[in-house]
Amino acid sequence: MCPNCILNQVGLQPGLYVAFGVCGLFFVVGVAAMLWAFKNGEFEDIEGSKFEMLDDGDTTEKADRARAAVEKLRAGGERHEPVAH
Repeated sequence: MCPNCILNQVGLQPGLYVAFGVCGLFFVVGVAAMLWAFKNGEFEDIEGSKFEMLDDGDTTEKADRARAAVEKLRAGGERHEPVAH
């Protein structure tokens, strides 16, 4: 209890109603945001974002071969040892 509440014999009821209302509002917004994210596929490819971050936009033949090898590994294809050129 706050000192002013004790001295003036005032309870905290209105403040608690506001606090619980605000917490409830945040909870509802959080649940709605999670449902929206699942519905729009935000959690489908969590690992892909780290590869997209490293992609520099090269469209050369070597980059295409490397991208195809990564996609093959993601799909569960055979693993090959890298060959030094």
